[in-house]
Amino acid sequence: MGFDFEAVDARDYDDLRPSYASEAVAWVAERAGLDPGTSVIDLAAGTGQLSRRFSAIGCRVIAVEPAANMRSVLRANVPEVTALAGTAERIPVQDGAAHAVAVGNAFHHFDADRASAEIRRVLRPGGALALFWARSGDEDPSTISVTREIDLLVERVRGANAFIDAYMTWYEPQEAEGFTAFERRSFPTTHVIASSRVADLYATSSDIASLPSDVRQDLLARIAGLAAGLPETLELAERSEVMLAFRT
Repeated sequence: MGFDFEAVDARDYDDLRPSYASEAVAWVAERAGLDPGTSVIDLAAGTGQLSRRFSAIGCRVIAVEPAANMRSVLRANVPEVTALAGTAERIPVQDGAAHAVAVGNAFHHFDADRASAEIRRVLRPGGALALFWARSGDEDPSTISVTREIDLLVERVRGANAFIDAYMTWYEPQEAEGFTAFERRSFPTTHVIASSRVADLYATSSDIASLPSDVRQDLLARIAGLAAGLPETLELAERSEVMLAFRT
């Protein structure tokens, strides 16, 4: 869909975006047989949230990310990871080089057919494709999220949006050509953030960052106003959802 994450503050992205449950990464490592030293490509790696997790369990991580600002932060914060410029449709890695490819909250930005073919190319036979998604953990209808008023405001202002529409399709079962059916698992986690930074968090999201400048700035100011009435520190229920498939 062509969004350029150079438009986003990479340090805010690194500091504020929700990470992924370590248990989610451990489950992928177990299912995919990822031993220390095995190769993992973190595709559309951003500032390296998944790269950190896989590196911490001993994997040799190659982070592929098109945005230079994101790669700069990744290299500074995770120097043990190899960071390369590239895209899901053109991965700068040789055929069959990876035991696994991980994608964090990004597959909806890809050309799915071209990306699936390219991921299949860089994976060895039987290699794993793990799609990670950061989801809200507030699924109980009797529970009202402390940020629900903000979420409703964002939905009203944003309206129909191609990024959100594509993201929402991944709530339903999907298939990737050349791979087994996806297995799905969900792992609870908590996102801790200062209420004073909530507007900055929303500013890192592609659906907000892609709005016209005047609309975006007005929306972020209104978000900051609503967040000013929240507790100083927010502990938001989140879940790391994983979809795991294997190269056929």
